Amino acid sequence: MLKAGRADVHVLGVRHHGPGSARAVRDALERLRPGVILIEGPPEADRIVSLAPGMEPPVALLAHVPGQPSRAAFWPFAVFSPEWQAILYATSAGVPVRFCDLPAAHSLAGDGDEEAPGLRADPIGALAAAAGHDDPERWWEDVVEHRGDTPFAVIAEAMAAVREGHRPDEREARREAYMRKTLRAAVKEGHERIVVICGAWHVPALAEPLPPVGADNALLRGLPKVKAELTWVPWTYGRLASRSGYGAGIASPGWYHHLFDAPDRPVERWLTAAAGVLRDEGLPVSSAHVIESVRLAHGLAALRGRPLAGLGEVTEAARAVLCEGDDLAVELIQRRMVVGDRLGHVGDGNPMVPLQRDLRERQRRLRLKPEALDREIDLDLRKPLDLDRSHLLHRLR
Repeated sequence: MLKAGRADVHVLGVRHHGPGSARAVRDALERLRPGVILIEGPPEADRIVSLAPGMEPPVALLAHVPGQPSRAAFWPFAVFSPEWQAILYATSAGVPVRFCDLPAAHSLAGDGDEEAPGLRADPIGALAAAAGHDDPERWWEDVVEHRGDTPFAVIAEAMAAVREGHRPDEREARREAYMRKTLRAAVKEGHERIVVICGAWHVPALAEPLPPVGADNALLRGLPKVKAELTWVPWTYGRLASRSGYGAGIASPGWYHHLFDAPDRPVERWLTAAAGVLRDEGLPVSSAHVIESVRLAHGLAALRGRPLAGLGEVTEAARAVLCEGDDLAVELIQRRMVVGDRLGHVGDGNPMVPLQRDLRERQRRLRLKPEALDREIDLDLRKPLDLDRSHLLHRLR
């Protein structure tokens, strides 16, 4: 916490799409009861944030330049994203919520083709290496995601140490200058308690003492600008995964969704669900298999000194017991559960780009339901409906 005039400012440093961070943010907001919440993201989205409660994540904010499809950026949210939980809290509690990152009108005026929010530095990797771990994902799970609470003060201190001697590049410096500008504006409006939710990397840049106003204004002066429009679009866990190229992605969105949804007995629930997936494919998996796989997962975690069996342990237990060493069965669990086939929904009241609106109307008319995974369909081109479906699918290709 820091004092800014008469306001108490709480900066909560999170990992984008971290289930432990998401629960901790929600708990902190319930405890702090802020007067305004500032979230890392494009401020042009302030006018459509009220639509969030009617949506089913994963969804993403889409910023684009009309008439220039290559100039676009996405800000994805899952149910386990700390920012999404903050939005849901704010809209239900009647608390103003604003985005505080550099406006899309400026960020899209550059080279385009940016997927946000992405970090050029890897602070989690640096902290993991300092702790003697070669796997940043596993280290973060052990110290944050598998804990009962997220130590925001400790994370802030750690990030300050990582940033010592760090000189932000031009883009990063401008982003953080705009975050401070938004924070100062909230203080000036007279809010007594302000909560800022941002990537942990940015916390030191928002700590007192803030740089002089003139220095930040100089950074933001004369930025190129374009006309940017924002809307919500459906997203998938496949695109949220880091292998899709998304800079702040995670390796296992389905697993993280499970950790957020099942804080009690997550290992038992996961392996039970994995057994169900295998049974659906006709593979013989008994209750005894599940019991033994749970024991193996917990045993592996104990041997490795982990506070809770992570994805590595449950995958090894599933491979050895549920799948009996069959790699194809393991791949099935990976595809269906570890990444997942969840597809979000944004609702009819959401502003749409013309192409999106046209596609949705055609999908409804042709009774083609959007799905996250590939599926083969048989079309009889002698039938008008199937012929129109074929035309649309070829156009999408």
